[in-house]
Amino acid sequence: MAQRFDTIIIGGGAIGCSVAYHLAKKGIKPIVVDKRAMGAQASSMPSGMLAAQEESFAPDAFFDLCMAGRELVQTMAPEIKFKTGIDPELEITGIWHAAEREKDKNTLLEKMQWQKDKGLPVEWHEQQHLRDVLPGLQPCQGALYYPKDGHLNTVKWVKGLAEAARMCGARFMDHVPDFSLIKEDNEVTGIKTRKEIYFADKTIITAGVWTSKVFGELGITLQQKPIRGQLMVLGGIPRAFQGPVYAGQGYLVPKPDGRLVIGATMEDVGFDTHPTMSAQRYLADWVTRWCVGIHSLPVLEFPVGLRPFPPDSWPVMGPVKDYEGLYVCTGHFRNGILLSAISGQYMADGMAEGTWAPLGQAFSPDRFMKETAAQETETEEPRPKTEDHRPKINGMGRYL
Repeated sequence: MAQRFDTIIIGGGAIGCSVAYHLAKKGIKPIVVDKRAMGAQASSMPSGMLAAQEESFAPDAFFDLCMAGRELVQTMAPEIKFKTGIDPELEITGIWHAAEREKDKNTLLEKMQWQKDKGLPVEWHEQQHLRDVLPGLQPCQGALYYPKDGHLNTVKWVKGLAEAARMCGARFMDHVPDFSLIKEDNEVTGIKTRKEIYFADKTIITAGVWTSKVFGELGITLQQKPIRGQLMVLGGIPRAFQGPVYAGQGYLVPKPDGRLVIGATMEDVGFDTHPTMSAQRYLADWVTRWCVGIHSLPVLEFPVGLRPFPPDSWPVMGPVKDYEGLYVCTGHFRNGILLSAISGQYMADGMAEGTWAPLGQAFSPDRFMKETAAQETETEEPRPKTEDHRPKINGMGRYL
C-alpha cells in the first residue's frame, strides 16, 4: 500500500527528530523511518554535553554554528518540557578544562584570549582556587572555565523532540528492518519497505554513520567514517563535581541523579560496537589519574556508540547536488546533541523555503565535490594552507 508524505526522514536520532519537529511546526508533515528504535544509536550516549566553547578550536564557521546550537538548545529545552511534559534536564553548570602540563595551560590561555576577543565569558582559575570549587579533582596547572556551557539528558532530549514532533503532526516508523530508496532518473521520490511504499517530494538522510550506506544505493560516496566511542558510567553521589570536567585525554560529566559519565575513546574500527577490556582499563586509569575518592564507586554500564566523522570533522548539511529532492544532515561527530536543534532548524528552513541561511553554508556537501573536482583539474590553484584544528583519531582518548 502506498502512502504520501510531505517529507521522508531516514534516521530517528537527535538530528532526525529535530528536523521532524522543525518541519512539523511549519505545517509540513514528515514521516521518520529508522531500522532501530528512535534515538537508539549515538543519540543514546549519556554524556549529553553542550560544550560549544570547549569544542571550538578557532573563531571559524564551526564555532559560529556551535554557539548558535548552544543558544537554541537552551531556548528549546524549556519549550519541549512545556509542550510534552518530558524534562530534558538541561543544566547550565559551566564546563571546566584542566591543564595537565604547562604546555596545556599555555594552549588554554591562548584559547581564552581569542574567545574573550569574541566577547564570550571565559575564566582562568589557578590550582589554589580549584581546591575549593573542584575538590574531587587531582592537582593540575589550573583550569579554563566556560560558564555558559552545560549538559542535558540525551535520552529525554531525543524523546522530547520526537514527542513534540508527533504532537505537531509528524509520524514515526521504527524497527523497519529493510527499505530502499525509490529513484526516478536523478530524483529520489520515496522509499520502499517490505510492506509499504512511502512517497514524498523531499527525502532527507539523517542516519548518522549509516548515511554513507544509504547513499551507496545511489552510487554516491559520502566521505565520512564511523568512529567508536566507549564510555564508563559510575554510580556516584549527586553534585560531587560542579559541572563537567575535561582533563588530559578524557572527561567527566556529573548527572543530577548522581551518575558520573567518564569518556571517551575515539577508535577507528569500522562499524564494530562491541565494548572492549582495553577501553574499560583506559577509562579506569583516567579516573585514577584525575579523580579523588571515587575509585570504589560501582560501575553501572559501559555504553558504546558510533559517531560519524567527515574528513574535515565538520557537519555535512544541505541539498545533495544533482539529485532533486534529496538532502543530507550528518557528520556531527562528538557534537550531535549540541548541534541537533540548530541543524534541524537550518534544514527545515532551507527545505521549506528553498534558500539556505549563511550560518550553515560552509557545511554543504558540495565542499567535498568541489575538492574532488579540484584534484582532477590540473590547472586548479592550490588551496591556501591553514592550521589543522581537526581532532586526531587514535586508539584511546580525545586527542592523539
